[in-house]
Amino acid sequence: MSDCLVVGGGIIGLSLAYELSRRGMSVTLVEQGEWGGQASSAAAGMLAPLKEFTAPGPMLDLGMESLALYPEWAAELEELTGGDVQLSLDGLLTVALNEEEVQQLADKYRWQKEAGHAVHWLSNTAQVKEIEPLLTDQVQAAIYSPYEGHINNRMLLRALATACQLQGVKLLSGCVVSGIAVKGGKVIGVETSSGSLRAAQTVISSGAWVGGMMEMLGVSVPIRPVRGQIAAVSSVGIPLRTVIFGTTGYITPKKDGKIVLGATEDESGFQRDVTMAGLASILQGTMPYVPALHSATFLEAWGGLRPATQDGKPLLGPVPGWEGLSIAGGHFRNGILLSPVTAKAMADFVEKGETERLLPFLPARFL
Repeated sequence: MSDCLVVGGGIIGLSLAYELSRRGMSVTLVEQGEWGGQASSAAAGMLAPLKEFTAPGPMLDLGMESLALYPEWAAELEELTGGDVQLSLDGLLTVALNEEEVQQLADKYRWQKEAGHAVHWLSNTAQVKEIEPLLTDQVQAAIYSPYEGHINNRMLLRALATACQLQGVKLLSGCVVSGIAVKGGKVIGVETSSGSLRAAQTVISSGAWVGGMMEMLGVSVPIRPVRGQIAAVSSVGIPLRTVIFGTTGYITPKKDGKIVLGATEDESGFQRDVTMAGLASILQGTMPYVPALHSATFLEAWGGLRPATQDGKPLLGPVPGWEGLSIAGGHFRNGILLSPVTAKAMADFVEKGETERLLPFLPARFL
């Protein structure tokens, strides 16, 4: 019997298992497929809360807190595992190509600056292209955020899986959960294809599959899959310096010789396939920003299922009426960004019962 059983081995489940094990707890981590094989490995690894969240509030606060945790967190993982997670917090550009976009961007810059965030307004083409020369001459203005960036999410997932193993987490991949075990009104673990697993606390962190897991108890949770399609091209001959966000797409130069382009959002149920329409949308949405992309060598495209909630906020914390059961899911496009802060806040709950940091995100708001 473990202190905690975590169901779902994506970025959130791996991060939580790692954090709990660092605190001396015995942890079992269950994943029906491969570690990070769903949305986590299909992400672009963006660490950009000022771009992702369009207004002040709990989501932006959570994102900024998590971003601040990343340097130390990544360094710890690299030291423990000997792996490189390719963390890059060298800044990013959010750009405008026409007057309407300039006005929208100026409004965003205004509230971000008033809130005390480290952002800079670039008011003309020359200023923007000084930071990123490969941008189109059509660019009119931009917000430059010098402390945001990205990480290689696939390398991060490998490092987390290795770290969990080194910390003594019991790792069960290819293990399908068939039922949630309840005794005397308390959740005591799960039934799986590998047998019965028991724990004092059970956390469901299975991404877009959280809803299906909770249906085993007759509990309806408003998490649905939203497909995101992403592509990658070679950076050979395209010395892009900076992450670029536009209204129709983003362009992310990686340290492994790829430029990641994204991304679509479409309601496709649990279908992950890349479609021609999706690929066309990605290319049409990104090439106008960097003309050099027209000659880039295409490498790959992939899809992932992002776990979305009705109000855009994750579900973090205990499930009302079910002692011993909690959820850590519904992070939509921001699982990579929010993984360190989610792990710490959820570990505080599992270890000490603390819910103060979780208040805006408690599942009780829906249940």
